[in-house]
This record gives sequence, C-alpha cells and structure tokens, in this order.
Amino acid sequence: MNKSFFILDNYKELKPKLDYIIDNFMLSGKLIKHSRNTIKKIKIENLNLNVKRFKRPNFFNKIIYTFFRLSKAHRSFNYAKRLANLGIATPAPVCYYDTFKLGLVYQSYYFSENLDYDYDMEFVFENKKLENRDELIKRFTQFTHNLHENRIMFLDHSRSNTLIKKINNDYRFYLVDLNRMKFKTLSFNERLKNFKRLKMNDEVLEKVSGFYSELIKTDKRLIFNKIKKYSENFENSRKFRKRLKYFFRF
Repeated sequence: MNKSFFILDNYKELKPKLDYIIDNFMLSGKLIKHSRNTIKKIKIENLNLNVKRFKRPNFFNKIIYTFFRLSKAHRSFNYAKRLANLGIATPAPVCYYDTFKLGLVYQSYYFSENLDYDYDMEFVFENKKLENRDELIKRFTQFTHNLHENRIMFLDHSRSNTLIKKINNDYRFYLVDLNRMKFKTLSFNERLKNFKRLKMNDEVLEKVSGFYSELIKTDKRLIFNKIKKYSENFENSRKFRKRLKYFFRF
C-alpha cells in the first residue's frame, strides 16, 4: 500500500516510528475515542502525540480526495499551521499520512502533539457552579470573535472542539477537529450562524449574546434572537436528516 505524507522538520527523526504506528494502528497506543473517527494517544520517547484516523471514505469521496480535494488529514495539518501563523492556539501539528489502494486515497491519519487540557466548552456550559464560569464564557466568546476577525469560518464550531488549558492564572483556548474551515470575510449573519452547533440553552445564550454584542457594538436582543433561530433551524434539520436516513435503511 502506497503512502503520501508530510512531516515537519523538527519531528523528522520520528518518521520510522510513525510509519510503524500507521502499519500497526490497531495494536498501538491508548484508545481515546472510537466512533466515526478513531483517536489514539501515542507516546514516543518523551513526546505524547495524538493520532486521528479518519473514517475510511466511500468510493465517491476516494475519487474526490485523490483528484479534486485534499484529504481530511491533509486539510487538518494545513489548517493547524495556518492557525498557528495567525496566533490561534491548536495542538501542535506533527504530520499527516494518506494511504492509497488501487490508486485512490484509502485511509488518512493526522498526528499532533497531545494537549492535557482542563475543560472543554461542554463542561463549562453545563456546570453552573464552575469557578470563573462567566469569565470562561466571555473568553470563549472573545475567542470566537477573534476567529471571525481573522476571516475564519470554523464549520465544526461545537462545544467539544474548543479546549481550555489553565496556565498559571490565565486560560488559553485551543481549537481542535480542524478539517472543515473556510477562510473569508464573514457577514454579520454568517458570524451569528457560526454559533448554531453549540447547543446553548437560553441562560448561556444570554451571556454569549451580551458578550458578543459588546464586541461588535450591536443590540444584544437581535443577536440572541438570530443565534436562537439559526440554532433551532440547525437542530431541526439534523433531526430530519436522521429520520430520513433511518427511513431509507428499510
């Protein structure tokens, strides 16, 4: 099976061991997540890495990723470098691998340094007694605004894809699951649509709307109503697609 890969210079000495991990993925490392994609934690010497194996693409997507579009792993790697250049934190990228079978992309892997984080935004949203919760929600809103100001539309802007690490007496926010992004100037409505995947109840949405209104100098109630509408439309659409998929299974 052929491979296409790119590894950053400061990790090149790890390549033989990374090759071994790809070839023996099921036997390597500690399982962190296994659903549509599989994430494992790997220790090489004194370095802790995460490796994400993306779901094997269907035949149509194999053609797309081979001839027309970069694989999810390749995009994750490129976007991580681009975010770092913009000063937006994400676990340090190491390399990507695409394996090929019969001339088509078969499986893709993305390696990054492991991040020992303290919270994700789901934990923050759901725990009202969390110390500094309002401050964390405010900082998250500022983090999202900074993405928008840097012309980044993060298409998977969900609760679990922003991680928080406490460093001394400060908090740093990290973006993960990077393979779906657009880089463009965002309209007012596009900015607010970007909050639709966060599953915010009214209590959290009130806070986010207030903080975001201060940043863009727009009426808080208008922001609240628009985000709520976009979120409800997104959830309704997702439920409909699930029902449709279930129906066509029979």
